[in-house]
Amino acid sequence: MTYFHSVPIRSERFWHAPASALILWTCLWCNLNTGFWNIQSPNNLYEWQALIRAVLPFLVLPVSLFLLHQRRRLHLPRGAPSRLLMVYGIIAALASMLSPGPIASLYWSMAFLASILAAWVFVNRADPIQSARQLLQVTWVATFIIAAIIGYQARNSVFGTGSTSYDIHLQLDQLSRSSGVARWAAVPGLVCLVRAYHTRRASLIAFFLATAAVSFFIVYRMQSRGAIFGSVAALLFALLVSSRMRRYALPFASIAIILILILDSPATVSNRVSTYLQRGQSREEFLSMTGRTRVYERGVAAFQDSPVIGRGQWADRMVVGEHIHNSFLQALLNGGILGGIPYFASWITGWVFFYRLQKWNDRLVAVDRVYLLECGTVMMFFTFRAIPETTTASFAVDLLVMVAVYVYLEALSVSMLRKPMRHPAFVMRRAVVREATVSL
Repeated sequence: MTYFHSVPIRSERFWHAPASALILWTCLWCNLNTGFWNIQSPNNLYEWQALIRAVLPFLVLPVSLFLLHQRRRLHLPRGAPSRLLMVYGIIAALASMLSPGPIASLYWSMAFLASILAAWVFVNRADPIQSARQLLQVTWVATFIIAAIIGYQARNSVFGTGSTSYDIHLQLDQLSRSSGVARWAAVPGLVCLVRAYHTRRASLIAFFLATAAVSFFIVYRMQSRGAIFGSVAALLFALLVSSRMRRYALPFASIAIILILILDSPATVSNRVSTYLQRGQSREEFLSMTGRTRVYERGVAAFQDSPVIGRGQWADRMVVGEHIHNSFLQALLNGGILGGIPYFASWITGWVFFYRLQKWNDRLVAVDRVYLLECGTVMMFFTFRAIPETTTASFAVDLLVMVAVYVYLEALSVSMLRKPMRHPAFVMRRAVVREATVSL
């Protein structure tokens, strides 16, 4: 892989994205941890803020459509994953009429579609790459801030002396489970680790490494197996792709593993890892993925009742009665086979876009090489997390993060296709042709 040096993530302008796009994107983040049930007559200040946050999709959706129609500069590549997600979202919205709660299902469809449209507002410009970078920056900062807030609110559980923080949702008033908290911590941890190995400033290196260490400690304390395996896969992916991270991080990781094996026997280490992953569960509970296999059976049965178009957004809660814990099964429940096909294709094309850009790595400017590695690392995390949890199939922070990743990959692809080829072989061949022409 191409080696690249430190990257100052700076420019002559701090804001490149339109103010309207930033406001719309902020509104969607404010809509997290609220819902249709908050749209009711408020009685106190808390209910007022919940109501205001809950109605934001009604604002974001039409405003995004208006801005996109007004400028008409949106250029998405063929097979763009965000476009495929839009097709899936429209089909799931149409399926809302078959939902047991059609109004609530349509509300979540609005939030889902608004997420994609608001991201498109960022790149609805003649030169979208600067705004796409800004979209990623805002998304990374948002995950960092919320992860810090959650870590502070649950500090007694996370940084306490207890053997586990798996029941952290009790301290957070049921706002987030251990898997959700681990997800919030993993994204900024992965991004900070990548940036730590691609900057030269000592202060930034210390900050990024410290943030990554705290983030992964929170992931460890949550004991969410999906987040743990997803983080491991993402870190291995980053090491595989980045020659700089292989050069510096791999020796440290090897030394750490050797020290662990010296301090404890392999059998002791294996027993501790097994105990940690089992979380005190019986063999049956562990093999059933904490009851997920039972939920999957009920989900498949519910899918067979409406296999073509599905039952609309949040079909798992409204039809099955509980969280389905699998992105692909949830997509089939929400949009049926018609919606499931573009949804599955969005994951495939997302990786196709990444590897295509990775082949053009020597043509990218240094800042985009870092952003591309960050996108691939985060996408690997959510790819693994899509199996035991739901990712991008319904409105959630997972969708907001992945849509930002997709739109950046798409904008970068458009930008690269517009640039003249600078590959050394092409330049040499063009020089030979020019020389031959002159001689003639």
